[in-house]
Amino acid sequence: MSKIKKVVQELVVFFFLIFAFLGNAQITVDDHSFTVAQLVEDVLVDSPCATVENFSSFTGTNFGINGIGYFESNNSGFEIDRGVILSTGYARSAVGPNGITALSEGDSSGWGGDADLGLVTNTANLFNASYIQFEFVPTIDFISFDFLFASEEYTAGFPCTFSDVFAFILTDSSGNSRNLAVVPGTNIPIKVTTVNEGVDLNYDGDYDDTINQVSECIPKNPNFYNRTIPPGSLAPINFNGYTKVLKASGSVVVGERYTIKLVIAENQDGKYDSAVFLAAGSFDIGGNLGDDRTIAKGNPGCLGESIILTATIGSGSIYVWMKGGIPLAPGDGTTLLAGGEQLEVTQDGTYSVDIDVSGLCTSSDSVDIEFAIPPVIAASPDDLKSCDPESDGIASFDFSNNTLLVLGSQNPSVYKVSYHLNKDDAENYKGSIRENVIATPNDYKNISSPQTIWLRIAESTQTCYTTVPFTITALPIAPITLEEEYTRCLDQEGTLINILPNDIELELDTTQYAFQWYAGLQAVMGNEIPGEINASFTPQVSGDYSIEITNLANGCSISKGIKIVDSYPPEEIKAELISGAFSNSGRYEVTVTGNGQYEYKIDNGDWQESNFFDGVTKAEHTITVRDIKMCGELSTKVELTSGYPEYFTPNRDGFHDSWRIEETKNVSISEVLIFDRYGKLLKDLGVNDNWDGTYRGSQLPASDYWFKVHYIENGVPKVFNSNFSLIR
Repeated sequence: MSKIKKVVQELVVFFFLIFAFLGNAQITVDDHSFTVAQLVEDVLVDSPCATVENFSSFTGTNFGINGIGYFESNNSGFEIDRGVILSTGYARSAVGPNGITALSEGDSSGWGGDADLGLVTNTANLFNASYIQFEFVPTIDFISFDFLFASEEYTAGFPCTFSDVFAFILTDSSGNSRNLAVVPGTNIPIKVTTVNEGVDLNYDGDYDDTINQVSECIPKNPNFYNRTIPPGSLAPINFNGYTKVLKASGSVVVGERYTIKLVIAENQDGKYDSAVFLAAGSFDIGGNLGDDRTIAKGNPGCLGESIILTATIGSGSIYVWMKGGIPLAPGDGTTLLAGGEQLEVTQDGTYSVDIDVSGLCTSSDSVDIEFAIPPVIAASPDDLKSCDPESDGIASFDFSNNTLLVLGSQNPSVYKVSYHLNKDDAENYKGSIRENVIATPNDYKNISSPQTIWLRIAESTQTCYTTVPFTITALPIAPITLEEEYTRCLDQEGTLINILPNDIELELDTTQYAFQWYAGLQAVMGNEIPGEINASFTPQVSGDYSIEITNLANGCSISKGIKIVDSYPPEEIKAELISGAFSNSGRYEVTVTGNGQYEYKIDNGDWQESNFFDGVTKAEHTITVRDIKMCGELSTKVELTSGYPEYFTPNRDGFHDSWRIEETKNVSISEVLIFDRYGKLLKDLGVNDNWDGTYRGSQLPASDYWFKVHYIENGVPKVFNSNFSLIR
């Protein structure tokens, strides 16, 4: 390959990768424009009523590595829009896509772990710790914030053994510490080993193998794990996997001073970095009305139900609520609750609250609320029954008619119907095909009989829904054991000889089953054949037919279509040699008397469509003809000779006493000359004379003699030379 060509190819690959990356955005990270105080006050907390102070931090700056920074999703689809990142490597290295080589940026640098993190999570051997720490005084009795944990350890067998860990350490004024970053509903710290999808190296589903000295392990809290990203894949961040967005929360005492430490570190070694992404503004210390609830965001309210907005920010606070920028009024779908700390809303709108926090500060927030029209069950779904021809309790069910029943006049582009194996799956479904949903509702195979199926109908965001059960039952019925095609074997007058491959008959008990034959491949009402209600059937003409059988005990019916074709065995065959005279390789044409389609073979050769055989050797042969549906066959024998005697024995015993050219079809012989081996003319036989083996009255000795034939074939003069033997 020339250097120019190689450079051009490399440039094509380079620009392809550039455009691929541009089409799949990644997060952005700024690790130098913000102080720790700014990251806490302006990004994490961002509330005028939050008293936060005494900021400190630690990362790998002594080793040239800054693991703390500010990030934005940059329209990459990353689950957190913006916030603070803490990493065990360079914060800026978190920018996607996911590299082929795992990040291990603090390895062997001397960058240490964190004793508080090890103590509160019971995790030893920590390395490459990064943390942000500050103090605050709460004005309400709880705090919370949102985070997402990511790691390069989410690959191979590492999730089984490497406990890279993150903690939200809350310490009260008496020095008592607790970790708020735990698996929801437990006290389990957030680690690679506590939230993962398991390790199944050979994908056999058992999680208990050891392959190349690497052990598998079962999934740990997989409901809170988001995704694994193969190395070298396009992704918003440069890590092999990460959790779902989790919430750390806990109760506090109003007015008490607390210390918060957000800290992450690697376990066992400094290889394979991890990071935590802290959501901006999610540090909730009151007054936050939460996210917008809109159809576009996929989380609206449901019309007919209410949404409670909570702005509680401590005792003695005054709350002023508005809808659409104007004070609340009767009939606007709002109700004040809990002395004004909460607002119940039932209509679309933008709702805001201004809070005077005990005369110390003011806070405000607003939220957009939309209500989706919930679906209704237009008509109850039918209980379904389907035939089970295998008698194994399993049948195929089509739920599409139940979809139409439940939808009624509701727009199917807005309201979606799904099917589930149990009520919990139906009620917890969020619209993903990966969730517990029946993926093929138009061809579902039951797992028990009878079986309850749960139907869910929801508007497009899957927020507003209703569920309803129905039952499916597999009904046993014998299978229809008929061939796809049958042949009527007929004689030349059209009289039926027999049916192949066997008679058309079902071996079913006529006291248990009813039968009806139809014209056409489908058993369609109106196409019944009068009187054909038996298990056997003899068609009067070729064509398409079908049979429907009904189990008299349960009413289950199934049908099957068959094709009937006509065929005629050969009545008579003739084989004619059509090759030229004196040939050692003959050509035969076979003629058949009969109305069928036929195939041919010679001796033990393969069957062929052509009725010509070429290259037939000098010998006796058998030519066989049969119809293509094998109703019958005929054979005839042929023998190819050279067209002249190959020897003669002039001993006057009455057998082979003279030599002459046999009569040859389509050939006009004009002269036959006989010579000895030296070319001496011994005899001119003229057109059809014979030779007795003498020359001028004397017997010639036993030997080979030569002859020349002058003849005309198809109007063309020709000459043939060969030899024969005189035997005495």
